[in-house]
Amino acid sequence: MRKEYIIRIIIIVLLFAALLLVALFGFRGRQNIDYKEHLDDVCVVVDGEEMTLSDLAFYVTYVECAVEQDARIYDKDNTRAFWNIHTNQTFNQTMAKETAMNMAIHDRIFYRAALQENMVLNAEEAAALENRRTDFWEDLLDVQRDRLPTSFEVMNETMKEIALAEKYQRKLAEKKNTTYAAYNYDGYDYEQLLKEHKVKVKKRVWDRVNVGNVTLVHDEVLKFDK
Repeated sequence: MRKEYIIRIIIIVLLFAALLLVALFGFRGRQNIDYKEHLDDVCVVVDGEEMTLSDLAFYVTYVECAVEQDARIYDKDNTRAFWNIHTNQTFNQTMAKETAMNMAIHDRIFYRAALQENMVLNAEEAAALENRRTDFWEDLLDVQRDRLPTSFEVMNETMKEIALAEKYQRKLAEKKNTTYAAYNYDGYDYEQLLKEHKVKVKKRVWDRVNVGNVTLVHDEVLKFDK
């Protein structure tokens, strides 16, 4: 009897330890990550091509800048309040995060299509790109410049890829006899085109990115939709 009792105790202890490990790893899996420390982590795969957090750094920075500027108009002393507002039953923070990902997927699909057609920027388009870069860097908040998730070179290269993606988008819109906006990341024609592509978001990485606190700093961790 004593031997059976000891065996039962050992089994209970092992089960309890296993449950603690599962809970611990589950907690760590839900914790927000330091963006800069995970730049090489794959967060989405588009048609078999892996995109890392470094690839999405521009988009995260861009949407954080745009939302924070609106937030300062809403309440300059407590911008976090705007990020936590519900719009169409979704937090502004969640919409910003979805926008960053959706824009990145859209641009990667069109950028690859542009490369397949050997597209390059002409002199006028290259000049427009330089103006866009200047505007982007000038619009960034001071705190964002101090907390850039990646290098200027990476961000500028992403903007070049976006310029080529937009060139292809214009050509496609003309070919399909529709508007340029119809092929935006939230346009109807693009949504139909997207069905022809295979996209897989790596939630174990992307779910732990706290958009709103990457290049910005708020007093409290922003809420998340469940």
